[in-house]
Amino acid sequence: MNTFRCANSQQVVEEALWLAWNACKYPIGMGVLQDKPSATKEDVIDNILNAGDYPGSNRFSHSRSKINADYVFGRMMKLGCSPTNDGIQYPDDELDAGYQSWCWVYPTYDALFEEAISMLEEG
Repeated sequence: MNTFRCANSQQVVEEALWLAWNACKYPIGMGVLQDKPSATKEDVIDNILNAGDYPGSNRFSHSRSKINADYVFGRMMKLGCSPTNDGIQYPDDELDAGYQSWCWVYPTYDALFEEAISMLEEG
């Protein structure tokens, strides 16, 4: 695991999830059935925490301390991270644009988290 050092890690993660979801742009395959282009940041976070694209499934164990954004309103994110007291932990794995299309816009987790901090500072 890698750690991105920052304050307010929960806020940074939520902003990063919103940015990544928007960077994915479109649903994939049958994801069109879950597509919600008018989703708000709150909708996206709720979908992630409650496995919204997997109704009736206990496929993922979600909490605000361990985030796993797989498919979110049909968009394939494949983004996992954990906010901690001193930053955000994220996997060592290389990003793959075929599965994590947000990395076309943010080529690394660090780039994504840095942009999230920038957006939060802009207010």
